[in-house]
Amino acid sequence: MAGRVTVRDLARETGFHFTTVAKALRGDPRISPATIATINAAATRCGYRPDPMLSALSSYRHQRTAEFRGVIALLAPVPNQDRPGAKGPWAQIYQDIKAHAHLRGLKTEFHDISSPGLTGQRLSQILIARGIQGLLLAPIPNPGVYLDLAWENFYTVAIGYSVLQPSVHRACFHQARSMRLHLKQLRSLGYQRIGLMLSWNGDIRTDHNILGAYLAEQQEHPEAKRVRPFLAEEAMEPAQVKAWLEAEKPDCVMTTGAPHLAMIKGLGYSVPQDLGVSTYGWTQATPEIAGMDERWDALTSTALDLLLELMARREFGIPTYPRFALIEGVWRDGQTVRQK
Repeated sequence: MAGRVTVRDLARETGFHFTTVAKALRGDPRISPATIATINAAATRCGYRPDPMLSALSSYRHQRTAEFRGVIALLAPVPNQDRPGAKGPWAQIYQDIKAHAHLRGLKTEFHDISSPGLTGQRLSQILIARGIQGLLLAPIPNPGVYLDLAWENFYTVAIGYSVLQPSVHRACFHQARSMRLHLKQLRSLGYQRIGLMLSWNGDIRTDHNILGAYLAEQQEHPEAKRVRPFLAEEAMEPAQVKAWLEAEKPDCVMTTGAPHLAMIKGLGYSVPQDLGVSTYGWTQATPEIAGMDERWDALTSTALDLLLELMARREFGIPTYPRFALIEGVWRDGQTVRQK
């Protein structure tokens, strides 16, 4: 077709009413999956692209109430996070995602990918039958390959780096940048020998950003002030941590948080008098521990914006060149480090 392809052009192309076409392009669940698929195929074939000026005008006219844009799915390996009264950090994250999605005219469904016997083919069938095209992939405990979904039917954004395959668009915590800020903050408090405790699993889950930034910063200091990081292949054992602390003699240690703080105290260290402790994964659950806040609220909001961008551009499937949206952390003071 010559010139910009419009919704009415697609209506003539497919034989559907233009209002049906408009709803299908938004993924409206009131439109059958088969109709949505037909209209999406025609839009791709004809080179349809939404008019950004018209979208902005529509947004301005309806700024008091977001226009309903469809249903998206949060896929996570944590069961029952959508039930009333659910506890734990992922329950809060899911509620935050729902709230952010609602402001953008989206409804969110939670799907537990840890359900026994669930396959990628079965989950794809469920999502397609429910008219769901937008997917948010939550981090997985063990970094690796995701369920083999029919990716060509979905707009997909992963949260974090743990989904190694497929290589999709991502919204991530900027661990490298935040590690530099973390170290700068600790050095401003007078710490000179700063150690890092990290698991191999955690290193892979963060795409080596935490360890890489830490090692790079260490090279900026004399060798006498460098601390060899403690890298645990599996669980961190107190005896191994004790040996490392005695050998490296750090004056502050960066860890994952409360479990390692308890371990260090159990080894006889007074915190922060004998040894400072901070976390690269600060949470509101343990506000007394100083460290870097990953700003999950901003991270999930950014993931949704990236997903909406894919939907507006009609970018289905696995991208040739994935995009990364990075969120910088912020320092949270606490009782486990020196005070200025």
